[in-house]
Amino acid sequence: MIGAMDTAQLKNQAARVEQALQELVQLHSQVGAHLSKIKQLDPAEASSHESLLVPTQLSLLESYVKAAVTQLSSVESGLSGAVDALTAAPTPPSANSSAAAETDQQPQARRPSYRLVKESGCPPELEEPARRPLSCDELLNVSGHLQPWELTRYRRPLGTRLFTQSAANYANLVIDCEDDKARRMWAAMPLAVAQRWGQRATNIREIKHRRPVGRENWCRGTWVALVEGHASGRAAIAAKQKRKSEGGEGTAVAAAARQADGSGQSADDGTLEVLSFEAVKLDDSIHIPHPPPSSDLPPAPTSRIHLPALKTVNNIPSDCMSARVGRQWRTPGVTTLIVGTGLDLSWYDEEEMEGLKAWVSGCEAIEMLDLKHIYFGTAAGLLSALPANGKSLAALHTLRGVSMDEDVWVNTDSSGIDRLREVMVARGAKRSVREVKITVRAMHDDDDTVVWSGSAARLIEAVAAPEVAWEEVFALNDDGTSGRIDAELLSLSRRTGTPAAQKLIGGFAKTAGTVTYSGRHETIPAAIRDDAFAAAHILRLAGGALANKKRAVQVASGMPSLSHIDASAIAPVREVWQFLEGLQTARESRGWAERSLSSVGLSLSAHTLTFTDPHDRDHPCLWHRDTTKLPPIEEVHVDVRSTVADDQFEAFYSSMVAAVISFTSKLKGHKRTQIKMTFGSRRRVEQPFLAQLAGAGLKVSMLVDTLSVERRTPDT
Repeated sequence: MIGAMDTAQLKNQAARVEQALQELVQLHSQVGAHLSKIKQLDPAEASSHESLLVPTQLSLLESYVKAAVTQLSSVESGLSGAVDALTAAPTPPSANSSAAAETDQQPQARRPSYRLVKESGCPPELEEPARRPLSCDELLNVSGHLQPWELTRYRRPLGTRLFTQSAANYANLVIDCEDDKARRMWAAMPLAVAQRWGQRATNIREIKHRRPVGRENWCRGTWVALVEGHASGRAAIAAKQKRKSEGGEGTAVAAAARQADGSGQSADDGTLEVLSFEAVKLDDSIHIPHPPPSSDLPPAPTSRIHLPALKTVNNIPSDCMSARVGRQWRTPGVTTLIVGTGLDLSWYDEEEMEGLKAWVSGCEAIEMLDLKHIYFGTAAGLLSALPANGKSLAALHTLRGVSMDEDVWVNTDSSGIDRLREVMVARGAKRSVREVKITVRAMHDDDDTVVWSGSAARLIEAVAAPEVAWEEVFALNDDGTSGRIDAELLSLSRRTGTPAAQKLIGGFAKTAGTVTYSGRHETIPAAIRDDAFAAAHILRLAGGALANKKRAVQVASGMPSLSHIDASAIAPVREVWQFLEGLQTARESRGWAERSLSSVGLSLSAHTLTFTDPHDRDHPCLWHRDTTKLPPIEEVHVDVRSTVADDQFEAFYSSMVAAVISFTSKLKGHKRTQIKMTFGSRRRVEQPFLAQLAGAGLKVSMLVDTLSVERRTPDT
């Protein structure tokens, strides 16, 4: 039951609610009178100002009334249920139950009360408007992510101020060739329009150029226009700020003039920090015209282009590298310059070289320089563009891309290496460069290699930091060899080279991926130690490599990572099998008996295959050999030399099939045999193998001129 105090509180609260309802009734009468006047209003009598205000007020009134009705309906329903429960007659206690009578005298446990909060199917208690206005900042955050052509569509609704501020909010712009729409829009954009967008993007931090592979100059002019437009937009802001601070039109004009003729520093700190480039492989169905769109440059600017905030130029291709020549760009803050991979492997033409010089000479404190394959002498001429003040290269901590394989293209000239050393030391790079990467294609077994290796070693000693390991200075060519060295060079360098040259050649030997052994005379065989070719996984046997099989086995068994042996220059093939038997014996002594070879390459004469019996010792067939002495060989690659006359095809194929079946049956771990033949049509080559190997559990396929025979798996 409710006590006296609780009842009084309920009555007071009910009185307050009743008074509020009476006030609401009075408001209802007043609002109703206004609504009656509106209903009787003649539209011709209303002024234009009132006609604008009344709909707004009616909309607000309608939303408030609907919300009030909804809330009052919900509250009234709950109140009705609560009052009914309060006024209901209590159930009398049982007369014949003394226990119940005793319980009535004890305090009752407090029970939770419930009320109806929401009934399914009813509208929500509060109806918010379906939309709300965005603040200027919120609107700018949205519109600032639109592409230029998308933002242009909203120029009129946004208005000039918001449109300009939206463009100024750009932090990144990507000239993108991969997205179909973006590619078409950027290609169609006039250079003058691109320059205006650059002027608007006054807070841009990165401009990225994603071009199609093989089309370096696609939208090159657009890229230049954006960069130069941004610089001019920042210059205009700086001039305006200077005019305000100095208080006068004349001083602002003078400041602009100083920037225009280059007699003063830019008053602007700038925002553009990164210029990045990427080559994109497009689908073959996408046609890029030649010449590519917007490949021409806009007219050269009449004033200097200041880019004081620019720090990083990443993967810049040759066409964009040379675009700044004659355009008065100033980029003193660049600390990272990475040349793109689209350049020639070892030289630059005159225009590219001028562009690279312009970039390098504009750096006041370069820290990272990646030149992507450049001769020592050419690199010396490039860095000579920097002042020889002992400071211009003092901050350099990374140098990559200087090429050590000049003898591939020109006569070896160690003076170019010495000149580069002198240039770098004179500009402050004295045992301070923490990463030096020299691109190496191959080291041959000759005196010239020993000479220029000595010069390169002196360069490293002069410019590299003491903690740089000699094995870490080589950037191995990605040509399938991972760097190649003649094994006999170690002996030659020990005999004729300086200690520095020996150290450099030894360091390269430990990192090279391919070792070539020809069996030439070694004055100091001990120069090849067990750890000499630690990373080499390919061994090429050439010339008289197997004239001394014992020495060849010593060289091969000292290669712990060996997985491929190319013996295609060795004939007859029986010499190769004998060498492999010796190699397996040496491996067993080292505990490497179970290590398999991924592939062994052989070269066979079509004449030998045609006229030699498969059981003859000169035949490559393995039926007559004890293959338990051979290492596990996953693949055998056969290169068939010469051709076969039409009347000899059947004999040739029967002999070749016998060899293939013997490889598959007798070699441990064998998976596939590949046979390369340059004669006969695809059908003529493939059909005999399909016919003779049918039912043998082998899968036969052919790609161009290479026939592949492999074991079938459950999936094939």
